[in-house]
Amino acid sequence: MGNIPATSITLLKEISSSADSVRWTEFYQRYEETMRGFLHERFPSVEADDVIQDTMLALMKTLPEYRYSPDSKGHFRNYLIGIVKNKALHALEKSQRIAATQAELATSTPADRSMEDDEEARWRTAVMEAAVEQLMSDASIPVRNREIFRCVALEHEAPAKVAERFGVSRGNVDVIKSRIIDRLSSLVRRMSSV
Repeated sequence: MGNIPATSITLLKEISSSADSVRWTEFYQRYEETMRGFLHERFPSVEADDVIQDTMLALMKTLPEYRYSPDSKGHFRNYLIGIVKNKALHALEKSQRIAATQAELATSTPADRSMEDDEEARWRTAVMEAAVEQLMSDASIPVRNREIFRCVALEHEAPAKVAERFGVSRGNVDVIKSRIIDRLSSLVRRMSSV
């Protein structure tokens, strides 16, 4: 799993206090090799970059409540690896569900697929497009955040490049994307229930 870096209490305190802290980059650089090594060793079939990104998002949410106390709660590395493990298991379950669905679709014949399926797919696509359009014109979301979301989620640009272009941390890009995706999901659910 590689060398596990020593825990910096100062670093943990600073990143716990703000998702926008510039020290998130330092945290990522310090622990990325450890997370990647663990995933390579225990979960070689999962996409490490995605799991690490999910872990960083989870940390941004949970670290404000985390109190470093190696005597009573264990070392931070155990906490971190626990999150990585949970995210890897979730990714593994998701990929298995996708594989099962693909296998099911591959074994069905074209006659099994009705016009209703096509209409349903067109409906879902139309709802998603309408939701994205509404979200991208929502004045309550800062223009910069909408642009970051557009670049990362809709145009699939590398988050690190987007972070550099907009002058924000990589972690901040992930948080913005996650928050807007949450709003988009909620909007799609509301539009679909009509």
